[in-house]
Amino acid sequence: MLKCKINYFCKVIIEILKKLFTTSFCLFALWSSAQTGTKVYPFLNVPVSARQAVLGGDAVSVRDYDVNFAAINPALMNLDMDNRIGINYGSYIAGSNLGSINYVKDLTAGHFISVNARVLDFGKTPRTDEFGNVNGEFSAMDASFGVGYAYQFDDDFTIGANVNYLTSKIDNYTSSAISANAGVTYHNEQSKETVALVFRNFGYQIKSYNGTKEQLPFRADIGYTRILPDFPLAYTITYHDLQQFNISQSYDINGKEVGFGRKLMDHLSGGIELFPEQAFNIRMGYNVKRGNELAVLDQRNFSGLSFGFGIKISSFRFDYSHVRYHNADNVNQIGLMLDLVELSGNRR
Repeated sequence: MLKCKINYFCKVIIEILKKLFTTSFCLFALWSSAQTGTKVYPFLNVPVSARQAVLGGDAVSVRDYDVNFAAINPALMNLDMDNRIGINYGSYIAGSNLGSINYVKDLTAGHFISVNARVLDFGKTPRTDEFGNVNGEFSAMDASFGVGYAYQFDDDFTIGANVNYLTSKIDNYTSSAISANAGVTYHNEQSKETVALVFRNFGYQIKSYNGTKEQLPFRADIGYTRILPDFPLAYTITYHDLQQFNISQSYDINGKEVGFGRKLMDHLSGGIELFPEQAFNIRMGYNVKRGNELAVLDQRNFSGLSFGFGIKISSFRFDYSHVRYHNADNVNQIGLMLDLVELSGNRR
């Protein structure tokens, strides 16, 4: 009797979560018909974890145990993520702080659900009048909370979507929105390669700051990840912002107009991992656009580069990344992943 009730409950949950796909595409339709003004909630494009940050900042095709990637591309959910929780923190640019938490659960028969939340706290800023007089301080922050669903309908293919509630606060002004991500992933277990396409951050702004509707930072990314068969190395390549060809600044650091080749290359980011299937990993990445736009004339500041590592100890995984932005400021992120299956005394 108890088993029948559990099976019935799982079926109900699956049917509800399947509707996430319908909701996602409805949001896509609303997004395409309601985009006016400037873009808002740019924190959605900040790397969700230390590992994503070190692999160029845009990786969407890493399909393994790392539950954090399910928040970016829900079609990456798989059995290795089951009952893992990822917690991440970063000291971000200009004294702001970034945090996220992600969880994935296997519902059996190829069905998965996920929960994710993230926050970007900008801290305190002096409140001044038009004459520059300081009248106290105000705070600002962005936050999101979402649920996702994925279905592995074939040995190699998985589709997934998530829906997120967004909120933003600047002093006494607030805004809110509903956004969604939807993706499809191809994963070949024998060749250990993954190809993923994901549409991110489409949706509808419910409440704006001042009555003027603003765009969500929609983007379409495609990524490829492969673990080499004869050498302990994995590489990830991402071509991001497919929805718009020209994402480059108008002029380079020499004052020359940016040409076709630069515009083409600015979509690329990627990274490598040494010993990807071992308890200790070394990682390095590069973001072409960041490297080009934050470069300093006649100075070597290594903008666009990122370095990091991962280590597994018992039921815990620890990740660290250092991302070079500019001589004036860089970003460090850490992550902790807990395997709840192993913590409960069971083996995978």
